[in-house]
Amino acid sequence: MEKPIFKNRPNTEHKVEGGKTVWSSRSVALDAIVFAIDKSHRRYVLIERRSDTMMDHPGEWCCPCGYLDWDENGWEAVTRELYEETGFYVEHYKDDLIMANRKQPFYVQTEPTSNRQNVALAYCFVFRFDDIPRESWKKKVESYKNPEIAELKWVLVETVPEYHLIFDHDERIRMAMEKFGL
Repeated sequence: MEKPIFKNRPNTEHKVEGGKTVWSSRSVALDAIVFAIDKSHRRYVLIERRSDTMMDHPGEWCCPCGYLDWDENGWEAVTRELYEETGFYVEHYKDDLIMANRKQPFYVQTEPTSNRQNVALAYCFVFRFDDIPRESWKKKVESYKNPEIAELKWVLVETVPEYHLIFDHDERIRMAMEKFGL
């Protein structure tokens, strides 16, 4: 019987402070697809324009996103990234949260030829507010300053194609809407 041939490359071992060993491996990217539905049943999604000086893909639009850090699970990482990029902390609005898919990603991508070898996890949040954006959240989003993010805005989902989102986030929005009946 022939030995199987795999196309993987081994991860690299690194010694760090205190003699501890860590391994370099593929990064885990996280996408936060955040919807808000108003009392008229209009659907909005939160998007951001990346800074011209701090980020790759400068000046382009996407959903809040980032990477998994050491010692955190996917849900912790996506809620952290959402807070870091928008100032929005999910726990402060949990009474308005109508769906978060039991804190599990609705989409997992592991194909190594796409997006720089990243594994990608997409999470969906759906909030119901009387007005969109809810006034307290609107002020928070509009006044939040992060050097990585040039602009934050709620847009009607019908207008998403106008923004030419990067990282296939337009597709993630479509997938979330389809999966969760939005």
